[in-house]
Amino acid sequence: MKTNKSLKLVITALSLTLVIGCSIPTTTDTVPVDGLTTQDTYLGKLEYQDQTLTKASAAKLHKEIDLQRASQLTLWSLPITSFYQIHEAAKANIGFSDDEVVIGVYEGYDAVYPMVTANVTTPYTVSNIDLSATGPLVVNIPAGGVFGVANNAWQEPIKEIGSGKKETLLFVGPGQDYPKDFEGEIVHSNTFIFGYFYRVLGVGAEADKLKTAVTSYKLSDAANPPETKYVTFNPKPTDKVTIGTAPVGMEYWDLVNAYVQKEPMADRDRFFYAWLRDFGIEKGKPFKPTAYQKEILLEGVKTGMAMAQATAFNKTKEKFASALYGDASGWSDAMAGMHPKIDMETYSMFNERTSYTFEAITTSIGMISRVAGKGSAYLGSYYDADGNALMGENNYSLHIEPNPPAANFWSITVYDIKNRLIIINETRRADLSSRSENLVNNSDGSVDLYFGPEAPKGKENNWIQSNKGESFFVYLRLYGPEQGFFDQKYPMNKIKITK
Repeated sequence: MKTNKSLKLVITALSLTLVIGCSIPTTTDTVPVDGLTTQDTYLGKLEYQDQTLTKASAAKLHKEIDLQRASQLTLWSLPITSFYQIHEAAKANIGFSDDEVVIGVYEGYDAVYPMVTANVTTPYTVSNIDLSATGPLVVNIPAGGVFGVANNAWQEPIKEIGSGKKETLLFVGPGQDYPKDFEGEIVHSNTFIFGYFYRVLGVGAEADKLKTAVTSYKLSDAANPPETKYVTFNPKPTDKVTIGTAPVGMEYWDLVNAYVQKEPMADRDRFFYAWLRDFGIEKGKPFKPTAYQKEILLEGVKTGMAMAQATAFNKTKEKFASALYGDASGWSDAMAGMHPKIDMETYSMFNERTSYTFEAITTSIGMISRVAGKGSAYLGSYYDADGNALMGENNYSLHIEPNPPAANFWSITVYDIKNRLIIINETRRADLSSRSENLVNNSDGSVDLYFGPEAPKGKENNWIQSNKGESFFVYLRLYGPEQGFFDQKYPMNKIKITK
């Protein structure tokens, strides 16, 4: 009986394929004398006994998995830790408990300091609420130029404020009952912690009256509403102030745990909750991390925050093509191309959310408006023209070309890197704007601005003081951005070091 030669060739080829395919080592592997096979990876060398990982290499990989996940959990949780921290800061600074309804008024250098990348030019009126303590909340918006937004704890807008018309709103937390015949708009928040802020456009007595014309009270008090409590935050330089920047260290994970315990889990976050369980954070259970879990969490938040800064301050074309302003201006959109609702049709934003919430807080549709003359725009610059950090001991200049594309006004604000708060300096000035008194313009309408520890002679009105030993970054805000901004035709210049 003859054997089919073609069949022999097929069997031989198949045998070779099976032998080659089952072998873990590659041509770059080495086989030491003791019989261990090593494989080079981006984590270093991994050891195998034939095709089986050694116990030591398996343990190394387990730790690397945990470190990577803790770092990514830091990036994932930035919106909630920042929002929870600003809630705690508000309670400490203006003095209220979670079951109280208070509206805070923050205006001026000292008042807005605790808020991440706050703007000194315009005042803030803010209410931080815990619906699990207050129950459903009634908010009455008067007619007129009151503009703002309500955000849930993920910093997603749940209600845009600014129709110009009188509105009655009822904010309802997860699973809370409310009267179905309520005369007003029902606004559902998918987190108990939420907040809203607004600004009043205009000047004069009418605008001043509107600043405190919003009324708010618990639904349970609707039959006999108490007077709305406004508290003006006006700290003295010697007062203890709690900042809104999320802490680092184990305090960061305490905020994450507080969120997990209080709030319902979003379905999109199931895998992140699985990772949190490995580090001792689980709904309904006390957070008592082991020594190993603490080690991983501390390393994770340290590396995660560095990753967040890299994401926010070094936007790349691969991740943020739409956020870079021009080809090489040195400026980028602080919103990072983020849509405030986060959840798109086929994915949920991650890079954009990480970038924005590392350096700022609260979002609204108005911040991404592409209607000329409406909303606002934010450009950030983090390095000088040579690609070096903006160092507090150096002197810099920025040339603002004529006719910045802002229908209302523009402003420049300097922030510290560590906390992303307005810079604290001897002059007690962190910003300049087209509305600044005594700002000196050039004959062609352009403006030269200066940053450094000491003002250039004769340039004091156009100077913001920096601090030696503190690097910083700069925001340009355009209120009512015009088409030249959207088309990126208005030329933005890099910040240059000067002698």
